[in-house]
Formats: sequence, structure tokens, C-alpha cells
Amino acid sequence: MSGRESDTDTVHSSNRDSKLYRGRAPIASMDAMEDMEVMTGSNPGLAPDCQVLGRGTLPGLKYRHIGKSGLKVSSIALGSLKSFASDDTELNEDIITLAFENGINFFDISEPFTSKKAELELGRIIKKKGWSRRQFTVCTKIYWDKTEDRTLSRKEILESVKESLSNLQLEYIDLLIIHKNDPHCPVEEVLRAVTYLINTGKILYWGTAKWSPVEIFETFSLSRSLNCIAPLAEYAEYHPFHREKVELYMAELYNKVGLGLLTWSPVSLGLLSGSKEEQIQLCTKLAVKSGKYKTGMDINGLQEGLNQASNIVKQLDMVADRLGCTLCQLLLAWSLRNNTSQVLVVSASSLEQLANQLASLHVLPRMNNPLMDELDRILCNKPVRQPMISTLQQRWTTTGGLPPQ
Repeated sequence: MSGRESDTDTVHSSNRDSKLYRGRAPIASMDAMEDMEVMTGSNPGLAPDCQVLGRGTLPGLKYRHIGKSGLKVSSIALGSLKSFASDDTELNEDIITLAFENGINFFDISEPFTSKKAELELGRIIKKKGWSRRQFTVCTKIYWDKTEDRTLSRKEILESVKESLSNLQLEYIDLLIIHKNDPHCPVEEVLRAVTYLINTGKILYWGTAKWSPVEIFETFSLSRSLNCIAPLAEYAEYHPFHREKVELYMAELYNKVGLGLLTWSPVSLGLLSGSKEEQIQLCTKLAVKSGKYKTGMDINGLQEGLNQASNIVKQLDMVADRLGCTLCQLLLAWSLRNNTSQVLVVSASSLEQLANQLASLHVLPRMNNPLMDELDRILCNKPVRQPMISTLQQRWTTTGGLPPQ
């Protein structure tokens, strides 16, 4: 073998062993997420010169592709629930500017009752600032269940997009989310409507919110047969007391069809503000609402569940004190730790509250495996897939595990 052939074999071998080579697995593979960050440069720790927009990028803020698309956004998005739907226009502008100048390039209309007002305010601020259209991503939703007709249809989708574009003063919407599925509207009608909007350049991508995994998978299957465009991502609630859908029921969709994931929680949307006692009370309500800590439907069972939830939240608060952060920052860092979620939507009613939320990025490097295991032991609610038992085994249980004679 010549020296030239030996060098060529060495180069091929090193390429096969490199992370870049292994990162060519499907983007939906959760096992390859960290390798994909190396390949795309979305991890600021691996790419310290990542200055995407504004004055700079917050340490720990990552930029990820949503699902199997080329759309790359910041791992934290700014939602409209409290951030740019208030009557104080100067405060709204300051909050959006602070987020933008610190690397957040994803803005989300995340509340149905103030969505029009939020769109108008966001559009006004973007036009005033004169930001390049390539520098930011806008996500808005169709809340068909809040309209007068309370029905989802092709007409409702087209008219909602037309109104949103007018409010935002934009030529197109980056991501359109259809909030809830309407059982009376055929999925084919939805697929053809959003495909038309994408083909005409009014929206770039579309996604779902509060759709069941079965509905999403059916939509994917039907989109292939109809040659339509499938949803890019699901917009789902996710926090330590609401885990089953994201971690268990939708796991196959991430791997098989490459579905993206945008998450939110009452904590991230700014509801967990105030004193330490108020934060503990709200987290206790979230734990009780999950239904994981009640032992019965009678008064004694509910009270016992309330006491258990209160003890769990107090233990979480002790962990937060040990890490030198607030309970809110710990829960946000816990959500950011899940690489399956490309974006976590936050919202704040003041500059101070937004700064405190973004400070959770400093806690994220300390969320290692031992700490996550400790939090799982405290929470006692980690979703576990039930073992599959064949019907043949069930029939054989009557004969002591032996085939019937």
C-alpha cells in the first residue's frame, strides 16, 4: 500500500469517528441533539463568537432548528401574555428591545384575548426599530374557539392570517399555530388551507397546539397522501408537574416524523412572580392540579395530596437555595434542560422580571445528571412507559403461564 493511499484511509477513518460524521443522523433523533449542536454551532459554549443580532448573545442562549426545518431560532422566545400587551407602550418597547439586544429573535403571540392588541403593538415596535426581517421570527395563533362562530374552517384560517398580517404590518408570518383541533373540521381542509398560505408566501411554516399525538400523526400521514405540507411543531405545556405528553406520549413523533416542540408553562409566562411565599403557593397549586399527589377523592385524600405537594415544593425551594437561585429560575432551567424542546416561551411584565427569567441560563450548566436524578426523586412523577404484554401472554395466565393443552 502506498503512503498516499494510507493517508487517504486515515482521513476517511477520522471522518467516520468525528462528531460531524455521526451528526448526520436524522435531526429528530434525541440521541444526536448534542452532536447536531456541534455541527450547527448552536451551542455558545462551542461557538463563543456567536453574535447573531443586537448587541450580543446571552451566555447559555442557544440557537436551534425547529423540527426538521432550516428555521433557526433562540432557545428562549418572548411571549405576549405580559410582555407587549399592556397599556404602557414605552414599557412594551423596552421589554422587546431588551430581549432583542440580548439575542432573543423569536416573538410569540401567546394569549387569545389580547392577541389583536399584542399583534398591533409588536408590529408598531418592529416598524419603529427598523429591524431587518431576517433578524427576527414571529409566531402567531389561530384561536378559532374564541371567535363568534367557534369553528375551524378554511375561511377562518385565511381570514385570521389576513388580519394578523395587517396587525403586524408584515409581509408574511414565520410560524402559524392552529390552537386546538376542531373535530367538525376535516383535517384535509386544514392541510389544504395552510398549504395554500405557504405556497402563496403568507406564512412560512405551521404548527399545532393542544393537539393529541394521534391527531398529529394522522395529520402527518394524510399530508403525505395529499401532497400537502405537514405541521412543523407542537406547542405544548411543559414543566416539572406536567410531563407526560412531552416526555412520553409524543416521544415517537420526535424520532419518527421529526416533529419540533415549543414549550411554555405558567412559570415561564411570568405568573410565578412576587415573594418567595407566593412562588411556593403557586407551585403547590400546579402540583395539586397535576393530580399526581392525591390518594383519594374524599376530603382526607385531597388534604393528604395537598400536604405531599407542599412538601415537594419546599424541597425544590431548598434545592434552589443551595444553587443560589430562585424557585422560578430552577423550574425554568429544568425546562431548558430538555433538548427535545427547541424553544421555551417566557413572558414578563417588567424589565426586572425578564432579567430574572433570563438569569436561569446561568443555572443551566449546573443542571447535571446527578441533580436531575435528585429532582426526579423529589418530584416522584417521572413518566414511565408501561411494559408491553401480548394478548397471548394474558390468555396464558389462566393456565399458569403455559400454553393451553
